Amino acid sequence: MSLLTVDLYQSTVNPDKFLALPAGTDPTSLTAPMVFDQDYGELSRYREAFEFDPEQSYIGVDAAKLAAEILTVRWAMYSRGS
Repeated sequence: MSLLTVDLYQSTVNPDKFLALPAGTDPTSLTAPMVFDQDYGELSRYREAFEFDPEQSYIGVDAAKLAAEILTVRWAMYSRGS
């Protein structure tokens, strides 16, 4: 699988929670993440245009699952350390 360019947002309610979106996606245009977890209702940009490699290991992240979610539903939620 090739690299995915994503923007990462951090919950301001719970700083251990993050939202990954395809680069350039406006997080305010999405309602689904907030329906699943209200902590995603308030976000701040954490990293812009991050080159995410689904085959690489990232601490606390199932990279393949994250990539699959971004490619299918256009967003992925994850928590630091889980």
